[in-house]
Amino acid sequence: MVCDCCGRKKKLFESFAVIMTDEGKMNLCVDCNDLSYKIRDDANDGNKEQFDEHLKQLEERGKKARPIFVDWKKKFIEDHNKRFQ
Repeated sequence: MVCDCCGRKKKLFESFAVIMTDEGKMNLCVDCNDLSYKIRDDANDGNKEQFDEHLKQLEERGKKARPIFVDWKKKFIEDHNKRFQ
């Protein structure tokens, strides 16, 4: 199994998050999944500075991202970015 964001392979006894998207199942490693939760929490808390920082970190990790992740991330960011307007 490979992370659809960063491309990291699953290690022995490691868990990956499986996220259902419009295009099917997407796999995220622990680090990429944690960043997505931090982005969501930052948006819920109205913390734009941390939101931007975590988004930047996710962008850096996602240099090897698969198309399913790119499409999901676009919608995910749009939905959470609305809270700052």
